[in-house]
Amino acid sequence: MSTVSHFRLFGPSHLITLAVIVSLAVALVVLARRRQSLKLCEALSGLLAILLLSNEFIWWIIAVNLHLWSLQWGLPLQICDLAIFAAAYSLIRHNQLIWETAYFWGLGGTLQALLTPDMSFDFPQYYFFKFFITHGGVVMAVIYLAAGCGRRIDVSSVRRVFIATNLYAGFIAVINGITGANYLYLCEKPLHPSILDYLGPWPWYIFGLEAVLAASLFIYYLPFWIVQKHENRGK
Repeated sequence: MSTVSHFRLFGPSHLITLAVIVSLAVALVVLARRRQSLKLCEALSGLLAILLLSNEFIWWIIAVNLHLWSLQWGLPLQICDLAIFAAAYSLIRHNQLIWETAYFWGLGGTLQALLTPDMSFDFPQYYFFKFFITHGGVVMAVIYLAAGCGRRIDVSSVRRVFIATNLYAGFIAVINGITGANYLYLCEKPLHPSILDYLGPWPWYIFGLEAVLAASLFIYYLPFWIVQKHENRGK
């Protein structure tokens, strides 16, 4: 009889892991804001960047060695994949467009993946840890940079990232056509429950995703708008 456990959406392992990620994100922000030390921020940023990149590279090595890698799903082309590199770069350097991309893709794409993971592996299997370190690490990184280190987003960021995301989706549609892959789920929905289930059948859910993208960008911009309003009133 198989002893392999299968992941259950919002089961005990899922909820506990989400609680750990939230707790760590809050702890990082509180630590950075209380100490207000540049050296501490640099050290924490470096550790987070190393965690994100090493976790990803280790997975690639394992996937190649076990002959699990393929063009159809192994290329780092999902939003969450690019968010890893954008977040890692933003942790050690500052480029406004890369930071904006890391923030919006990190919360808009990676947070969604955290809440509705497209996987079957459960605790304590390796891929369970890989998945949540990747996605949880990106979310922690962007929250830490925004709330702990003072990185900012303005309303023009929403437009830039919306355009960049659509251009990238067009590029991925070409890649999917060439390789027969399903990157960004442009060809079919994930096997596991997700927000796409509420957006109709293919190809109509893609148009629904446009509306979700626009709405989510403005929602994730709201905290910065509120902070800016508060700061302007204090002047």
